[in-house]
Amino acid sequence: GFKSALNYQYGTFFYRQTLGEGIWRNFIYLHPRARLYPYLMVWYQQSHQRGIDERVQAGPGLTCVVLRTKEHLLKLSATFTYETSDFRTASFRDRPDLRDRRIETTRITGRMYGEHQLLEGAVRLQYEAWVQPALSDGDNLRALVDAGLNIPVKKGFALRQSLRWSYESVVQRTNAHEDLLFTFVISYQKP
Repeated sequence: GFKSALNYQYGTFFYRQTLGEGIWRNFIYLHPRARLYPYLMVWYQQSHQRGIDERVQAGPGLTCVVLRTKEHLLKLSATFTYETSDFRTASFRDRPDLRDRRIETTRITGRMYGEHQLLEGAVRLQYEAWVQPALSDGDNLRALVDAGLNIPVKKGFALRQSLRWSYESVVQRTNAHEDLLFTFVISYQKP
């Protein structure tokens, strides 16, 4: 199996760019319908807000499907990756020990993913949470929680509410370690 997902967010405030986040996540799976299956992950990321010119992360992983029914899906994964991050500058918040704008590290990623159809399929809850500690630097940690709720309102129309919280311990000097984004979307899909 193969999955590729591209997510980009752009924002301005009074003609000044405040948000420019892009991540392209790619996975190649071997026997993805099995209860336990291996995969290969490759991520590419850029972030105006966090001062990341380019980040590439790649490596093998293993997924265990804990629950799979028509209404529910719950998966746990672990991935071992090598990562290269090129930052805009070598000026990092709370990290005077880092003096190079390029940081290379290995990470282990623990991930939980779930989808649940509630109220006889009328509402769909989807979530993902992961934590990525660097193996060689205990103070280099990333984490994310992403959750969305889809509620159909009329034939073809649906409301989607999403909440995304992210944390990075290694950020440019002027940036915050945490970010919280709440979105509310009305979508239409031709029935």
